[in-house]
Amino acid sequence: MVAETEPSNIETQFLLEALQRGQRTDGRGIYDYRSLKITGGSTPGLVTVQLGQTRVMARVSCAVTRPYPDRPTEGIVQFNAELSSLCAPHVDHTLRSQEVTVTRMLERVLRQSRAIDTEALCIVAGHKVWTLRVDVHILDHAGNLVDAAAIAAICALRRFRRPDVTVDGETAVIHDVRDRNPVPLSIHHTPVCVSFAFFGAGELMVLDPSLLEEQSRVSWFTVTLNAHKEVCALNKAGGVPLTHEQIKRCVQIAVAKVDEINEKIQDAVNV
Repeated sequence: MVAETEPSNIETQFLLEALQRGQRTDGRGIYDYRSLKITGGSTPGLVTVQLGQTRVMARVSCAVTRPYPDRPTEGIVQFNAELSSLCAPHVDHTLRSQEVTVTRMLERVLRQSRAIDTEALCIVAGHKVWTLRVDVHILDHAGNLVDAAAIAAICALRRFRRPDVTVDGETAVIHDVRDRNPVPLSIHHTPVCVSFAFFGAGELMVLDPSLLEEQSRVSWFTVTLNAHKEVCALNKAGGVPLTHEQIKRCVQIAVAKVDEINEKIQDAVNV
């Protein structure tokens, strides 16, 4: 039997009635985050994040390439998100489109916010730079992929070590990691995504939506903050319009949650 890709009308109605009473179908409070577990392991740049039942793995790799002509002194950072065919009961084009959504959010959150010092990735200006590739694999999709993927990506980048380089003029010698200790990346700040889902006419809101809540939402909003409580990005993916007060409320809730998430990121990075 083929699994249903969308919730039934009865499921959606039950969800909305529960939210109107201030309850959620998984037992959480309206502003409760699911349990977050970050596992690093012994391989630098490899991290697994579990947010409730959502499970994401991120891996960072690097290679020496030529820089872009218009940015000769900056390295390159590339992001790619991929859904496993077993990550949900039925992977269709709607779920596949989330690969693009997650990839674009990672680019905006980590690259466009200047979280990574790309100039530190330059080896020989105009000739050689480090290109970082961040691959995010969605292993289990139970809602809120953006938050889980962002946490996995920044943790993987902070745990990654690139080979050391000696430069003499335009000659660069890349040292084997067995001969010289690899070098950590230069990270300016640690952006964290906090996502919200809206229901009804936009008057109902929850933090960290589950898969059922995502499938029933009418709008989605993500606040990205760093450890200094600075807003790095705001993203709204279509749906009903939000008022100034709703956006302000989301930012206030996100500010309160960032400390908890950052604490777990620090613990995982310092292992």
